[in-house]
Amino acid sequence: MQLPDEIAFLGAFLIEPGEAYRKATWLLNDFDADVWEYSFGYKKTKLLDWQVRLYDGSFLTDTKNQDLLLGFKYYLSSCTRDSFGYLAETNEVQGQQLSRFCHACQVMDYLLINGRRFQLARYGLSGLTAGNLIEILQNLADNPQIAESVYNWRQRLRDYCMQLVAQTSPEAMVEVLDQKPQIAVITDEQRVEDELGIAYEMVPRVRAALYIGGYYHRQVSGNQPNTILLSQKIYSEALWGNNQPKVTYGILVYNDDSSQLDREFNGAPVTSGARERMRDQTYAAYRRAVYHLGVLHEVELPAPRVAALVEAEQFSPKLSTIGRFRTLPSEIVFRGLRHAIEFHLDYGQDLTKAFCRIALVSKKRKISPSALPSARVQQLVGPKLAEMGVNRVSLAFSSARAGTNVKGTKKSYFTNLRANSGFYELMAVYVGCVQLTVGILMARRVSELYELDAKDCLDETEEWLLFRNAKSTRHLFGMRRREVRPIEPIAVDMIKTLIRMQKVLVRIGYIPKLQKLFAVPNLKGAAKLTDSSAYLFNRNLDLFCDYFETPLNSDGQRYYFRQHQMRRFFAMLFFYCGSFAKLDTLQWMLGHTDPKHVYRYITEVTDGAVLASAKAQVIAEELHLGNLDDFTELTQLIEQRYGTAKFTTLSVHDLEDQIKELECEGWIEIEPEFFSDHEGKHFKLVARLTRPLEAA
Repeated sequence: MQLPDEIAFLGAFLIEPGEAYRKATWLLNDFDADVWEYSFGYKKTKLLDWQVRLYDGSFLTDTKNQDLLLGFKYYLSSCTRDSFGYLAETNEVQGQQLSRFCHACQVMDYLLINGRRFQLARYGLSGLTAGNLIEILQNLADNPQIAESVYNWRQRLRDYCMQLVAQTSPEAMVEVLDQKPQIAVITDEQRVEDELGIAYEMVPRVRAALYIGGYYHRQVSGNQPNTILLSQKIYSEALWGNNQPKVTYGILVYNDDSSQLDREFNGAPVTSGARERMRDQTYAAYRRAVYHLGVLHEVELPAPRVAALVEAEQFSPKLSTIGRFRTLPSEIVFRGLRHAIEFHLDYGQDLTKAFCRIALVSKKRKISPSALPSARVQQLVGPKLAEMGVNRVSLAFSSARAGTNVKGTKKSYFTNLRANSGFYELMAVYVGCVQLTVGILMARRVSELYELDAKDCLDETEEWLLFRNAKSTRHLFGMRRREVRPIEPIAVDMIKTLIRMQKVLVRIGYIPKLQKLFAVPNLKGAAKLTDSSAYLFNRNLDLFCDYFETPLNSDGQRYYFRQHQMRRFFAMLFFYCGSFAKLDTLQWMLGHTDPKHVYRYITEVTDGAVLASAKAQVIAEELHLGNLDDFTELTQLIEQRYGTAKFTTLSVHDLEDQIKELECEGWIEIEPEFFSDHEGKHFKLVARLTRPLEAA
């Protein structure tokens, strides 16, 4: 019906659901097609093939399964619409639409993979009972990894690997292992972190079979199985998950080095414990996806009964609390910051200039830097670095002329690292110094840092850092908002050192253009810079920690820095410098600025949860050291609530948890208290009780 212009906007409300749901902003071809083309802003259109074989041998696209096929199609096409009805596509940003799309696809895959038990080919979606829906939700809630709860990835991958070994020629596997002996190497780290459960004596044959099958692809961290190719073989009954990447198990990764030495020690845990269940926020998204099966009632297709959907929607499984990153002892971080700044001041210019000289010689002679003999390397790096110990391009090569990719034993490798033998490793340590300093002083997310561009990360005044906010895509069609924040002079000096190095490399033709700020030389000695990534960002920090030998915890695990732990320390610098005055060498941070202005800036750039953690940690460390005078009422409250008054015997981690719990429950509020005296403006961090002690 054609409506008058005055009320034409009501036309959308008169469209039947069966017609409205046949379109979606991400669906690029016809609803009735057997293969859907879709895109959520992808560079290349993706495909969704509905021609899935069911457990009874029929295909989902067969006439007998028409209701089931239409049910799945309508369910998926409508999943990204808003909660006000079928009238308009959701106004949420593209990333949130994609999230809903993925959740719906995973629910469909769960039903298809378990189709025999649900008898999908016989009863369709109308046969799903409340018990079936609750079973789906319970399985999702029981495991935070969808690869396990939906796809049973670990077991299916292990079974497929063993099947592949049985089908592969033993002679061919022996030949591969002879030609590439590194495939058979299992590192200590791989043994410790192994979760796949394949017997170690079988691992070389499994890797050889995967190699022969063409399943390996080269990644920054090593040669990894291509989990998409494996999924296509393993999940023939899945609709979406057979073309999605899965968890890569380290035991199947091999490196071109005879040993892959990324860390000297196992890392201390960075979270408060591995989550054994799904988080409540994530579970709510999947509960919505399951409940959305009820949309099929609108288009008069077979669907679970309304009562079953309501019962499932009301189901409340046991869930995981939101994980929290473990506290790094502040003295370790402050000591690391001191090491980073001192290393920059002592060697930053020498290292970057030496790399440019090596690059220039390599470019002129048209050779790889790895081909440079030891004497030439020492000549190029200069007397200061040569006296420091530099005698080769990289520790990834036993000798430049031998050209073998052998790092040697773990003991010798890290001994040589700290003896400054490998120049490229020193460069990675230096970049780690810059990463750590910028990371602490800017309190930004890791993705915002490793994606910084050398060409435009500083403004013209060189007083502001320009970055793309990792959580600013709302109303920007998935693009990240460009933001600026003031940056400390020492961090600017470090950044400018890396930028100058890249500009020289561009001028001599070693690299075609400026790259990511934290791009590093390839440790294998190749003539290039490797662009920064999450892996390389963390690897540089690992080398930094092993080089400066950050302490070990009681379990013999090293504290390896991670940016998500560093974010609170920008605020902690402020609290420690101004409140307790224990770190005089860091007073430069405040300078002559009014501390109120600095704190206002901190509250603007730091998440509330991160700031709360910083406050709680500062007070917890003070109590742990026995400094109780400024927190009398708080100590009394903790004693009444938790039955302990010997704070020096408690771990800082436990004390921090208790303080945060009291703050979350509204017992205390922690804020800086500003005051002035004859010496200037100061503040103290104060924990105020919001309820009387008698109420505890």
